[in-house]
Amino acid sequence: MSHRRARSRRRDNIIWETISNKNFIIISSILILIILVGLVGIKLLNLNVEKDIAAEKARIEAQIEDIYTSTTAQFEGIGEFKTNQIIKISAVGDILCGNNLKKFGSDYNNIFTDISKYLKDSDITVGTYETTITEDTKTFADAVSKSGINFVSLAHNHALDNGQAGLNTTKEYLESLGVDTVGVSADSPENRVKIKEVKNTKIAFLAYTYDNGKSGVNIYNQDLVKQDLEYAEQNAAISIVMMHWGNVNTNEVSEYQVEQAKYLISCGADIIIGAHPSAVQKMDIVQNSSFSDCFIAYSVGDYTSDFTVENANLELILNLQIFVNTEGKASLYKVDYTPVYMWDRGAKFTENRFKILDMKKEIADFGLENSQIDKSTYDKLVRGVDRLNSILGR
Repeated sequence: MSHRRARSRRRDNIIWETISNKNFIIISSILILIILVGLVGIKLLNLNVEKDIAAEKARIEAQIEDIYTSTTAQFEGIGEFKTNQIIKISAVGDILCGNNLKKFGSDYNNIFTDISKYLKDSDITVGTYETTITEDTKTFADAVSKSGINFVSLAHNHALDNGQAGLNTTKEYLESLGVDTVGVSADSPENRVKIKEVKNTKIAFLAYTYDNGKSGVNIYNQDLVKQDLEYAEQNAAISIVMMHWGNVNTNEVSEYQVEQAKYLISCGADIIIGAHPSAVQKMDIVQNSSFSDCFIAYSVGDYTSDFTVENANLELILNLQIFVNTEGKASLYKVDYTPVYMWDRGAKFTENRFKILDMKKEIADFGLENSQIDKSTYDKLVRGVDRLNSILGR
């Protein structure tokens, strides 16, 4: 009896083992199939993502950044004479050294390594230096100068943050680095207007800020503007006005900006470069009373900042070419821009946290060995280029 029970248990065990083995094989097969399907799905998804990224790269690469090209300039004999040539001017926006930039920017030169090449070939590179220089920001000023900035406006709402002494120190230190300044108050147009001679051509620079209730820098008013532009017209071939105006963190141009731009052009301004909104705004070509084309960049955004708003990180380097004919007459010939982005790598980086990126290069390099950005930053750059095209009417 006990032998029969033992045989029965062995038979049952064999049956259960067989069933278990079959179940194991079935379950394993199902799991393997699910894994294979998943891997194929992931592969297909990755292929689709790669195709989408490739299409985005091709689309971005095909976009050009030309804003304006004159059809009237004549170029016979360029380089053979002291005149009849091109003067290159680049422009950036507000130059700020905020608390995070100070705290996490041990090597400020690192900020500019990817984009300084775009400034080096320009005859003049202008910006608005919106940082009062103290002992702890001198190294920042050094890096800004090394990046290619050699002419700045000091007419802005933070110019007197450290009083008149702070403004004087800022002006003196920048000029000791070879950076020219404009925008500090003076009692005559001769001292308010800065005239630079480039390739034997005189260019007048003027700078004003909105009325912030402080003296020491040029506050915009029509009488002052008219007087200064009359002086500029008498003493220079072309006039560039740097304006600190507009509403903060918006791509929309205010009616006040439009009114001021019209008045500036009516008084003789040829080029207007705006800053202060910490966001890029539209650009216009308008004709003056002599039917010459005048250019207005309402805001070129920031150059350096540590703002967390993505819109404020979207910036550009504006490139202007001025044609000077054999008679010494200067006119705007070409305008284009380079899209750049102030990259904040995040709080986990205790040094070199911020860097200005060449947007199109980083988009083209994404996924390659030399890429330095992740997918999230890549997406921001793609959105940024599209946003710039939308703002600038492309």
